[in-house]
Amino acid sequence: MNTLFEGLAAGPPDQEPGGQARPGLAARLNPSQLAAATYEGGPLLIVAGAGSGKTRTLVHRVAHLVDQGVPPPAILLLTFTRKAAREMLDRAMALAGHRAGQVSGGTFHSLANALLRPTAHLLGYPDGFSIMDQDDAEALLARIRGEMPEIKKYKRFPQKGALFSLLSQAVNKDRPLAEVVAESFAHFQEYTPLLEKIGREYRAQKLKNALMDFDDLLTGLETVLREHEDIRRRLAGRYEYILVDEYQDTNPVQARLTHLLGRDHQRVTAVGDEAQSIYAFRGASFRNIMDFPKIFPGTRIMKLEENYRSREPIVTLANHLIAKARERYDKTLVAMRGAGQAPELKPVQDLAEEAGAVAARIEELLAEGLALRDIAVLFRASAHSFDLEVELVRRGLPYTKYGGRKFLEAAHIKDFLAFLRLAANPADGLALRRVLTLMEGVGLKGADETAAWLGGRRDGLLTLASAPLGGRLQKALAPLAGLLARIAQEGQDLAAQTQAVAEFYLPRLRDLYPDDWPDRQSDLRELMRMAGERDDLRLFLDELTLDPPNHKRVAAEEKRETLTLSTIHSAKGLEWKAVFLLSAVEGRFPPAYAARTEAELEEERRLMYVAVTRAEDLLYIMLPLGLIDRWSGALAAPSRFLADLPPGSGLLGLKENRRPPTAQAWPDRPAPTRPPAARKDFLTDLEAGQRVSHPVYGAGRAVEILGPRAVIDFDLFGIKNVIIQYARLVKI
Repeated sequence: MNTLFEGLAAGPPDQEPGGQARPGLAARLNPSQLAAATYEGGPLLIVAGAGSGKTRTLVHRVAHLVDQGVPPPAILLLTFTRKAAREMLDRAMALAGHRAGQVSGGTFHSLANALLRPTAHLLGYPDGFSIMDQDDAEALLARIRGEMPEIKKYKRFPQKGALFSLLSQAVNKDRPLAEVVAESFAHFQEYTPLLEKIGREYRAQKLKNALMDFDDLLTGLETVLREHEDIRRRLAGRYEYILVDEYQDTNPVQARLTHLLGRDHQRVTAVGDEAQSIYAFRGASFRNIMDFPKIFPGTRIMKLEENYRSREPIVTLANHLIAKARERYDKTLVAMRGAGQAPELKPVQDLAEEAGAVAARIEELLAEGLALRDIAVLFRASAHSFDLEVELVRRGLPYTKYGGRKFLEAAHIKDFLAFLRLAANPADGLALRRVLTLMEGVGLKGADETAAWLGGRRDGLLTLASAPLGGRLQKALAPLAGLLARIAQEGQDLAAQTQAVAEFYLPRLRDLYPDDWPDRQSDLRELMRMAGERDDLRLFLDELTLDPPNHKRVAAEEKRETLTLSTIHSAKGLEWKAVFLLSAVEGRFPPAYAARTEAELEEERRLMYVAVTRAEDLLYIMLPLGLIDRWSGALAAPSRFLADLPPGSGLLGLKENRRPPTAQAWPDRPAPTRPPAARKDFLTDLEAGQRVSHPVYGAGRAVEILGPRAVIDFDLFGIKNVIIQYARLVKI
């Protein structure tokens, strides 16, 4: 693997010469895939429909270029995860030998990180910089917000999460902050001058602390390439061919980077599906894939239309759904797996009945021989699955819900990494303040004083014990000073550094997290294992931040096969034999907030298309038609995307299900049982920090009390909002 993307293992160079394609290289490709994989011209756009073998085609194109004698490091393969790049290159190596493992593969962010390391001084950065994840960025914004006294008079001024979202959207959508506020955050419009001030201070603090967030990596590289033509030509000259996967998910900055690196030779291949462009909220631009032929004149457009995933009725429904899109590439999926059971609309009265009907049908599918891992329940918003979660727990059906906090967002992981980040970058004020406040007796004021004295100096870390601070504070910092003197010296071994941090931090873990420190300790062992596979501290930290692992703490009794619950956004790229789509009614899909503009509605249509095309054999679409629309007061109607389907769309029960049903979707199963009546010993006076038990969600801790409501962090289910009077909580 090209050293730009270290960490994706490469084998030894293949001794076989390049030239003609190997026998059998294209043996598993259909004619459309073969034409795309072996195309020899200039810019190429491969419009790959759902389930059409996009990845296989791209892998074969990489292998074909290697076999034609293109130096592997001169092939740049850009994907949206390092895992995807690794898997593609492993498959290319199986086709074209170990030489394919030397292809330059990775994400836009890893590419930008690699190219910026030697050029960051052109942006005003000192030698080296640290990369912040979202939590780090929000922490910095919270600090900036807290230091602005003029904000204190506004009770509804946006918190750190909203501030980060505002600033990031402005970058990713490539629009002024004031426009983003007016369009997507109108309730904050009166604060626009203050928001712009926070944005300026945020940029200044990042530069001062030698920090970059994910957006800075992309915009920083673009700035270098645009303002330094000699550097652009040199960097662009490294790559003879550029291949970009999932092009419909790129944002405007990523599209411009593709052009800056590929405009000289024009040998750029973009692969994607405009019908699956569903990430506008992250800044992805539908226009990128539609305008690719304009940006690269002379583009050859090739379509992959053979669907190898779904049965014919499901493919027919998908075609009819997307045919109503106002702007798209003209393609029609063809089902290659033959006939099957038609997708079904299932009318129910309300959300409780929806949950009971879905759970009952899942039990029937299990009895028919389907495995839990082959079934998924998808929904437009995470909250739509709450009733179903309760019902699944009641029936003893195990499930995994995709969402929630990730491995690197856990507090103990961020604590541990803060020590290592400080060793790599002494100017990282966020990491410094975090480790300081872990010390008993050191508060925010003491942390600020220490940070001011240190001033980002590496030698200061080595002599922290001599800092001119108060005696009590000095005593509290003495153990930390000893640790930093061990790990902050240049040339330290990564394994030795992590071991030293573990010896220092693990004894404190039990005091910091008394409820679940054994589980957290297990996480830290996993982190140390990953560190043991690397030699370079900065490379290790960069890889963790740019491509975080998806590990989650799972109790031993939970390590079993589970049903999948997922938002549709998280399900893209995956597939199951049986798929349930919850609450396909107006107001919930599309939600009212996503029906303000034509562009938003078009994306909602594409989102339903993505949901439908996840199903291989069975598809059930739920219609809780007895719901009352919160805006109009009328009974819910089927989603407009279903209501405007023509006859012959392949969807069973479309015409007869326009009214609220009088029976369950699967009438042979009993309705879900209701919770027991209230008891006198249920809690009515709850305090933050109190441990409680819920009849369905189990044990948890009250995080915040908001009048009649409580925010509770349940051990197994995460954060839930409950009404105290009706939640049937019992004190633990």
